[in-house]
Amino acid sequence: MEPQNQSQTALASGTATRRSFLGVLLGLGSAGVGLLLAAPVVRFIFYPITAKTRDSEWAEVGPLSEFANMNSPMRRDLEFVQRDGWRKIVNTQVIYIDRVNGNLTALSSICPHLGCTASWKDSEGKFMCPCHGGVFARNGSYISGPPPRGMDALETKVVDGKLMVRYQYFRPNVPNRQVTS
Repeated sequence: MEPQNQSQTALASGTATRRSFLGVLLGLGSAGVGLLLAAPVVRFIFYPITAKTRDSEWAEVGPLSEFANMNSPMRRDLEFVQRDGWRKIVNTQVIYIDRVNGNLTALSSICPHLGCTASWKDSEGKFMCPCHGGVFARNGSYISGPPPRGMDALETKVVDGKLMVRYQYFRPNVPNRQVTS
């Protein structure tokens, strides 16, 4: 009989099979951990492509009679529903209602700089953002500070004597209004 080489001897004894099984198991485990760690990175990279815009429904602000005698912008907490596929999300945001040239307008209170909440200061007669000192006129136009644009106006309409607002979110820190949802 001819002498066997070492690999055939190891294969006959079963050690190579056990060693190769452990190597495959270690390789599969490493690949699984790598996939788990890579999934958030891949999702982050492809987010702009896969992001879905969520449309919001029209939300009731109140009857027109509430806004008849306004001396300054009126703060309202707006509760609105957004639909994303089959999900229904209820959100609450602060808005300001004002009468400009006889028409009711609605402004988002979210500062277009970095998303802080700007508020109306009666004593100053303007909107001010407490985070970075953004200042806006009564109609929401930019006066001073780091914000790149004025406050964002929201769509309004009147239905059955009630003011309705369609809330939207806008991309912060860009010079032009870009709806994100």
